[in-house]
Amino acid sequence: MVSLIFEAQTAVVYDVIGLGFGPANLAAAGALLEQPRETCPISVNKSLFIERHHEFRWHPGMLLPGTRMQISFLKDLATLRSPQSPITFVAYLHSQNRLVEFINRNCMTPTRKEYSDYLAHVARYVQGQGIKVAYGENVIAIEEGGEGTVLVHSIVLTTGETIIRRAKNLIISPGGSPRVPRCIQSISPHPRIIHSSAYLSSVEPMLDTMKTITRPLKIAVVGAGQSAVEVLLDLQSRLTSMGNSTGQAHDLHLIIRGGSLKSSDGGPFSNQVYNPEFVDVMYDLPSDSRRRVMADYEGTNYGVVNPITLDSLFNVMYDQRVDSDIARRKKNALAATDAHITIVTYSNLASAEISTHPSQTSTETETDTHTFSVLLQNTLTQVFSEATYDAIVCATGYERNSWLNLLKSSGLGKHFGLCATSDNTRLSVERDFRATINGKNGAFKAATNGINGHSRASVTGINGEKIHTQHTSTETKDSDTIYISRSHRLLPLQTASHESIPKIYLQGCAEETHGITETLLSVVGIRAGEVVEDLCSNY
Repeated sequence: MVSLIFEAQTAVVYDVIGLGFGPANLAAAGALLEQPRETCPISVNKSLFIERHHEFRWHPGMLLPGTRMQISFLKDLATLRSPQSPITFVAYLHSQNRLVEFINRNCMTPTRKEYSDYLAHVARYVQGQGIKVAYGENVIAIEEGGEGTVLVHSIVLTTGETIIRRAKNLIISPGGSPRVPRCIQSISPHPRIIHSSAYLSSVEPMLDTMKTITRPLKIAVVGAGQSAVEVLLDLQSRLTSMGNSTGQAHDLHLIIRGGSLKSSDGGPFSNQVYNPEFVDVMYDLPSDSRRRVMADYEGTNYGVVNPITLDSLFNVMYDQRVDSDIARRKKNALAATDAHITIVTYSNLASAEISTHPSQTSTETETDTHTFSVLLQNTLTQVFSEATYDAIVCATGYERNSWLNLLKSSGLGKHFGLCATSDNTRLSVERDFRATINGKNGAFKAATNGINGHSRASVTGINGEKIHTQHTSTETKDSDTIYISRSHRLLPLQTASHESIPKIYLQGCAEETHGITETLLSVVGIRAGEVVEDLCSNY
């Protein structure tokens, strides 16, 4: 029997609950601590963050040895907002007695391992200052709590208990959920299909399932970005270390939609799109102009690879060609030992299915005999080809719509114009929100200033149908457009009673309105300050 802990019936009403405790909400917790206590109405002791991991973790699946951050250490949780903050990366280095040695590295980018440790250090710090964190809980629902509050339902992952808490404000910072190609979803979960987000914890168990296979292995990596190439290089090293009794090399295929891997544009001018003030520029643009700018700067982040990582891959592939030429000249006297990398270009996954083959040995399990039959479609010619793999790693990015599903399934969504059944929800800016309100008010006045309840237009016969449509649109209904302020707060509809609606903030979800920095670390400290300042001033 599942037990229920109903904190909402107790005296505890949180000033704010944060959903998720990754870098975005961690920065918000730090900014909240630094607000003047005499002017900020938000109590630190009534601030709670709910995190599904059992301890603070940041991209644990991709903390590969030697991998580095793609941004300067100065773009941390606080420096751009408040350089004197105790949660800056420099403050962390000083606390660990490594500041001088870090300077001696003469490098602006820390390793991911060190940056992860920095974030965990800050998590411990803010908790020590009074911020509450409920680790090991997954938020499953939210609902209206009455009197301007929201009820947050979460399940304790170790016990199955459901906890319901009440809060006056929400900060939703859910991070990303692994995106997997639809045809791969149909054959998942499977121990030999993993996403890059869980790579480090899953790769050894995946390889263990193939230890009884005596032939060379063939593994596909799907994706064309930084994670895909890092996974490819790591797999190449692991497979080479495994060796093969047949003397034949294991095969690694990198499946990409384009004709080649592309280098990220990390130049100083391109990087200006990540400046804090550029968020203002993006937010003030019309929606079609924002989309054009996003397309212009796509090469700084999406589907691209750091030049240093690309050089490493090219050198590995060049070296395998040298080995191949030497072996051919010596008439195969040189046995292949390194895992062989092939980039499969202009290819899109069309379908995938599991194939089972007869056991080769008595020790093989049913899973050991599985392979994956994949149908690839050439993106230029549309011609199909087949391939068979022993394992598949998807480095195919993340989806960031979990907050939408949470709001859709609650009664709160309707207050923000969220249609529960729409698959086409879009975010829009406050300027469009005001224009919509003014348009509806104007239509309503025109429709109600008529004779005997009829609009003037219907009496005079001019544009009657149009005004009638505008009039009926003032009725309460759901829409597929929801609005967000510059300070990341969702804007309730005019039909909602604002006193009864809790304030809901989004972090890391509003790329459509705030630009390409929204899902990245570049302005996380600045944004957290904006959220907390708005939260305190509109409490």
